[in-house]
Amino acid sequence: MSKETINLNPDELKDLWNGVYFKGNTYELKGELYEQVDVIDKSKYSDGPSWDYIIQRKSDGKYFKLNVWDAGEYNGYLFEDGCIEEVTQHKKTINTYK
Repeated sequence: MSKETINLNPDELKDLWNGVYFKGNTYELKGELYEQVDVIDKSKYSDGPSWDYIIQRKSDGKYFKLNVWDAGEYNGYLFEDGCIEEVTQHKKTINTYK
């Protein structure tokens, strides 16, 4: 099964990120509404602060990942690969012991 990829220019990526920055906000992109559902801190896997924003397309419920990296004071924020990529939700069980 192939995953959907939506190619976007840098301005579209930045506008999308600004639109879904806060959880629950929706943003219209190419005639579709998207909503942020989660933010995953990926900083420990990167050489600086970075996050995967998980957004949901409202028309069909598909989830997409928008990767954002803080490239520093002079470079601003960068967006991985010039696209958003479809992802699937997986449940994870975590055992804890006392």
